[in-house]
Amino acid sequence: MALPTLDLKKLNQEQKDAVLHGDGPLLILAGAGSGKTSTMTYRIAHLVAERGVSASNILGMSFTNKAARELKERVHSLISKTAGDAAAKGLLMSTFHSFCVRTLREFSTHLGFTKDFTILSPGDQSSIVRGILKNIKVDDRKFDPDWIIGQIGQAKNKLLRGEALDAYFESQFGPKVAYDMYPMVLASVYPRYQETLRAQNSMDFDDLIGNTVALLENNKEIRERLSQRYKHILIDEYQDTNPAQFRILEQLTCTHQNICVVGDDDQSIYAWRGADATHILEFKNHFPAAKTLVLHRNYRSTSEILHAANSIISKNTKRFPKSLTSVRGAGHPLHLIVLEDDRSEAEAIVRQIMDTVRDRGIPYKDMAILYRSNAQSRVFEEALRFEQIPYKLVGAMSFLDRKEIKDLLAYFRLILNPKDDSSFRRVVNWPARGIGKSTLEAMNTVALEEGVSLMEVCGKLPDDVAAKARSGLALFSAKISELRASLIASCPPDAPARQCITPVSQWAVHAFETLGFKKEIFDEEEDPVIAERRVESALEIANAIGMIPPDDVEGTGPFALLGAYLARLALEPREEKENKDRNDVTLMTLHSAKGLEFPVVFLVGLEDGFLPHQRTIDGAEDLSEERRLFYVGLTRAKDLLYLSRCAHRIRYGKPMPRNPSRFLTDLPEDLLVDLTSTHKDKADAELVLNLEAMKAALVRK
Repeated sequence: MALPTLDLKKLNQEQKDAVLHGDGPLLILAGAGSGKTSTMTYRIAHLVAERGVSASNILGMSFTNKAARELKERVHSLISKTAGDAAAKGLLMSTFHSFCVRTLREFSTHLGFTKDFTILSPGDQSSIVRGILKNIKVDDRKFDPDWIIGQIGQAKNKLLRGEALDAYFESQFGPKVAYDMYPMVLASVYPRYQETLRAQNSMDFDDLIGNTVALLENNKEIRERLSQRYKHILIDEYQDTNPAQFRILEQLTCTHQNICVVGDDDQSIYAWRGADATHILEFKNHFPAAKTLVLHRNYRSTSEILHAANSIISKNTKRFPKSLTSVRGAGHPLHLIVLEDDRSEAEAIVRQIMDTVRDRGIPYKDMAILYRSNAQSRVFEEALRFEQIPYKLVGAMSFLDRKEIKDLLAYFRLILNPKDDSSFRRVVNWPARGIGKSTLEAMNTVALEEGVSLMEVCGKLPDDVAAKARSGLALFSAKISELRASLIASCPPDAPARQCITPVSQWAVHAFETLGFKKEIFDEEEDPVIAERRVESALEIANAIGMIPPDDVEGTGPFALLGAYLARLALEPREEKENKDRNDVTLMTLHSAKGLEFPVVFLVGLEDGFLPHQRTIDGAEDLSEERRLFYVGLTRAKDLLYLSRCAHRIRYGKPMPRNPSRFLTDLPEDLLVDLTSTHKDKADAELVLNLEAMKAALVRK
C-alpha cells in the first residue's frame, strides 16, 4: 500500500512558499504566533519525503531542548506518515550546544582534549575562579567570581582575543577610577582560567561553542566533511544567534548555501547575553542569493492585542517593516489598572484573577503574571498565598542545583574524567574522610608543580599530610578506582553505547549505594521526611540514565553512554519538569515568557525604571530592545490582556512617586479600558466590610 503524499492544505500561502522553496538560502520572517514551528516541520518533511534528501543530511538547530524535541517529534510523525519510519532515521534536531558537544566528542583530539572531556557546572566555574583569585592574591569578596565568569563568557561568545579582549574588558567600566582594577583582574584571571580547564580536560558552557568555531576554522578537512554531511541546515530563532554561533553556520555552509533561518527581529531580546540582531537584519548581505518570506498571519491573539503590539513595535526604526494580522478576529479591549502602590497592585491583580475564574470559568493555569525583573514577584506571591491561589514561579531553584544532586553528578564526572579537579574538590571529603583545607592546599601545590591532577597526587602525597587524611585519601582513591572498574565491566567497550543504557543505569544505582549517599543524607537532615525526599531526588538522577533517548548517544562502551548522559544534564534547561496537570497561575519574567502563550496575561509594573529598565534609561542607550521586550509581553496573550502600573512604590518605608512607562503612550487610546476606578471601588468596599466585621467582633466581646 502506497504512503500518502505530504498534505499542505493546513498551511497558508506564505507557509507553503517557505516549505516548497528549493535550494539556496532562505530567510523566513515569522512574526509572533504565525506558525513558524509548523512551517519548519513541513519544510523538513518535504525535503525528506518529497525531494528524497536523506534525513541524516539534515541539521536543525534551536535554542532550547524543549523546542528541539518538539520539532523532532513533529517531523518524525510527518515523515513516518508519508515516507515510512525508516526515512526519518538519522535526523538531527538539537540545540547549538548539543550539536557542539556531539562534534567535539567526535573530533576533540584535534584540540588536545580526550573524548571524555567534562562540561563544568556554574558551581565548578566559580570554584576555579575563586582559586585563581586566591592564587593571585585578590580578595573574592571585592571581585565577585560569578560576575567574572559572566564577563569571560561574553568575551568568548564574541570570540575576542588579544588586544580586542583587553579593549572589551576596559569597555565594561568606562573611566570611573573605582573600577580601575576590574580590567586588570579580568585580564589576569582569563588565561589562568583557560589553562586550568585544559589541564582538567574540561570545557565550560561557552567553550563548547568557541572550541567548535576553532575546530571548524582551523581544519579544512573537518569543516568540509561536516558541511557535506549536513547538506540542509535549518535554524530556529535566528535573531538570538551570537557571533560565535554565526561563525559556526558560516563554516557549515562552506560547500553549499542550503541554509534556512526562521526568526523575528521584533523579538530579539537577548543582547545582554550576546545575541546580535544584525545577523537576521543583514542575512541577505551574508547570503546574497537569499530569498525572504514573511509570515504575518497570527493564529494566537485577537486583533485588539495585535493592533496594540503593532503600534508599539512600529516605533522601532531598525527592523523589517511588517504588521501582524489576526486570523481569529476581534475580541476584548485591553484593560489598564493604575494602583496607588506595590501592595495595591498585587491585590488588584489577584482580585482580577479570582473574578476571571468566577465569571469566565478560566482555570488558573491559563493565566500568567509577567514582569521585567525577578524582584517584582515577591508582592504577587504574597497576595496569591493570602488568597490560597496556587502558583508556580518560573526561575526558582533548579532541581540540578540541590546539594545531593550536585554531589552525585560530581562523583560521576570524576569517574568519567579523573582529571576533573573541580569534581574532586567537591566530593573528596563527602562523606567526611578527615581531609581538611590544609591537606587540599598541600595537594594543590604538588599538582601545580608537577602538572598533574589532584587524583594523581593521591599516589604521591607530601610527607606532612596527616595520617587520618592520608588514610581518607587512600580510601577515596580506591573507591573511585573500584567504581571506574565496575563501570568498565558493566558493558563491553565495543558495544554500541545505546546498548549500555540498562547496565550503566544499574551501575549508577550501585554507585549511589556504594558511596553511602542514603546514610549521609539521613545523618545530615533532621527531618526524616525531607531526608527521604532528598534520597529519592538523588536516586532519580541515577535512574534517569535508563531514560536517555537512544538517539542522543553515539560511540561505543559505557564511558560514551555516561558522557552523553552527563552532557545532556549539563545542557538541559535548569528548571523543574513541567507538570501540565497542575492548575497554577504562572509568574515569570518577560525574558522567560518568550515562546509561550496564555489565554490571560497580566503585564505588571509598567513604569519607567521597570520597563524600560532604569539601567537603559540612565545609560542613554537605545530603547529599542526594551520596546521589543514590551512587544513580546503583549503578544503572549491570546484572549485577555491586563496592564498595570503604580503611582507610587514603597521604598525603605516611604512612598516614592513613579512615572508611567513611556511605552504606554504609544498604545491607541481606543483600545484601552481603564479599570482603575472599578478596582478602587472594590478595594474600598472590602475595606468597609472588614472594618464592619471588626466592629461586630468587638461588640460581641
